[in-house]
Amino acid sequence: MEKNTSNSKGIDPMLILGKAVDMSVSMRGGDFPLGAMPMKIQRIVREANDCYGYPVDYLAGAMLVALGLGVGNTHFARLKGKWDESAILFMALVGRPGACKSHPLNFAIRPFSDIDGVNNSVFQKELAEYNRQCELPMKERTVAHPILPVNKRFLISDATPEAMMLIHSHNLRGICMWNDELAGWFKNFNRYNKGSDEEYWLKLYNANPIFSDRKGAKDSVYIGRPFVSVVGTIQNGILNELAQGSRSSNGFIDRLLFVIANNQDKQAWSDKEPSFDIEASWAEIIGRLVDMPYKTDEDGKVIPTILGFSPEAKTRLYQWQRENTEDCNREENDALKGVFSKFDFHAIRFCLIIQMARWACGEADKTEIDLISVENAISLVDYFKATATRVQGIIQDLSLSELQRAVIAALPEEFTTEQGVEIAIANSMAERTFKDFVKRFTGIHFQKVRHGVYAKL
Repeated sequence: MEKNTSNSKGIDPMLILGKAVDMSVSMRGGDFPLGAMPMKIQRIVREANDCYGYPVDYLAGAMLVALGLGVGNTHFARLKGKWDESAILFMALVGRPGACKSHPLNFAIRPFSDIDGVNNSVFQKELAEYNRQCELPMKERTVAHPILPVNKRFLISDATPEAMMLIHSHNLRGICMWNDELAGWFKNFNRYNKGSDEEYWLKLYNANPIFSDRKGAKDSVYIGRPFVSVVGTIQNGILNELAQGSRSSNGFIDRLLFVIANNQDKQAWSDKEPSFDIEASWAEIIGRLVDMPYKTDEDGKVIPTILGFSPEAKTRLYQWQRENTEDCNREENDALKGVFSKFDFHAIRFCLIIQMARWACGEADKTEIDLISVENAISLVDYFKATATRVQGIIQDLSLSELQRAVIAALPEEFTTEQGVEIAIANSMAERTFKDFVKRFTGIHFQKVRHGVYAKL
């Protein structure tokens, strides 16, 4: 049994003055702010990193999605009025082939795949009994009109939108699209119809009501508040495919959170054994979330518990939002401007997930979202803003022409606009084309040092 490291007030002792202490510095896997997670989860991640070589970034990132799925539609964060955010996240674990992305993802999701396995076994038995009853003469039936059982699931991997909504209708608490290779997810957009699947997924991210009635009124499905998260892996080399078509202009890619481990080298095996059962400990945390009682209305719709923000937490969140707004307004790159603007929503969702995770770990209550959860959410936002910038750089780099690459290579580390124009013209790039090129790639390949002066990134 793990030692409870929280104090009587539910305050994490590793948090100082409301600031999360980053425990990831000395571990393989990069700069994910592991201190934003509850202590029990930090300990699991450290053990998995030390004993199995799971990169901290990939495991902790996937855990965020799993924690959100555990919350589902049972709890919403309310900033003001009727502005409620659920724990929906769309996340991609980015890395080269062999960067150990799949194993951490599978570890984080396993509690739900285990639950689905148990539910499927029950469903198969109930289905066999249903079929047996239907084949019996009416007078021999135990139940005159047997009810077709449903297979309640949390996870899906490949389904048409109609099939996914049907599965979701059997579990209104929430489901997750789990694809080991996310390319299979977005490459299948519009495979089954000629509509816009990007718009469909945008609605799901925003938890807008969803209708599915293409097979006729008899098979219609309506979900007033859908909860569908997405998580999977993607290789660096195909990130540009994610940004193709309308996905780069309709805000679809802006809603994806990207996890990138700084160290993606293959690691030698460690002979160290875990000091405790990390799988069971993680399953226990998820189990506490999944087992939370919740109310439903007469139609079976989940009635969420609303979590407001404490006064100091709300003050801090509003302060952060003003800072993020300034970042957006200063940003010259349109792609990054769109990405940064979506973090207003990500931040609230992180607040909810962290507060509920701390409750599941015995480190806080869940009556409201407190300052510690807001501070930890902000540290997560900082990380994901940085990875979003890196991903945009990868995407833009993959799309660079030979001429653009040649000009970048010829430019000094710091240059004035006039110097850059001279070098561009010498490499057969027109002045206007060069200026547009610098403006487009500022924040990705170039950084504005001061007026008329740029540096290469």
